Amino acid sequence: MIASKSPATLVICATVPRQPVVPRSGSWLDVARGVPVPVTWVAGVDSLAALGGRMEGLDLAIDLPPAACGSRTRLRDLLSRSRDAAPGIAAAVLRGPMPADHRRLLVDHGIAVALVDAFDDDGRGSRRPAPRGWACRNAVWGLWEVQVTPPRRRGVLGWLGFGGLSRPRAGSLHVLRTEGLHSGNNAATFVASRLERWMEWANGHRARGTAVVTELSALPASLAGAGRSALAGSVLRAA
Repeated sequence: MIASKSPATLVICATVPRQPVVPRSGSWLDVARGVPVPVTWVAGVDSLAALGGRMEGLDLAIDLPPAACGSRTRLRDLLSRSRDAAPGIAAAVLRGPMPADHRRLLVDHGIAVALVDAFDDDGRGSRRPAPRGWACRNAVWGLWEVQVTPPRRRGVLGWLGFGGLSRPRAGSLHVLRTEGLHSGNNAATFVASRLERWMEWANGHRARGTAVVTELSALPASLAGAGRSALAGSVLRAA
């Protein structure tokens, strides 16, 4: 079947370090721009403001803590500040449950995709179709929610950071989130071990043609295209 040949889609999200990044930003940004596969960098609003426009060219997601997810006032403030620091930001990571009416604020501030640990049980289905088996939903027009792929395997592979994803199924979606880069005492910047392993794993599947690696911010366009195709029998509907 054609569907069996469709590559998996892999998204890797890595958290920007919380420590002050301005003195070491040149080294940090050089490492971030030199990674072998696309990575979405998850940053708090203070990190975005500290780096200013120096993160241009990197895919960014605003890190929204539980307090912001639950407070409309705090959420509006963080979203406004993130837009000032990074005007093109279109992705967010939600660290806690969010009331349905708060999601409209995300859309109003240009957020088109939000990464979540689990979907809120608010009775809302998906307004637009997604490929079968993809943990995504469009509960509010203009916003896709995408669920982090949970680990599927314990033991040695889980400890190494592969999380049971060593052989992604054709046509599937895997969204991985981990720590990103950190700085040593001598101001050198290092790639976190799990992120390094995941990038090598993703790059290997990309080289073999069994997966495509994309950024979190690019998923809405992919999902919109997949949704249109799904109505006519999308090849993304894996067997």
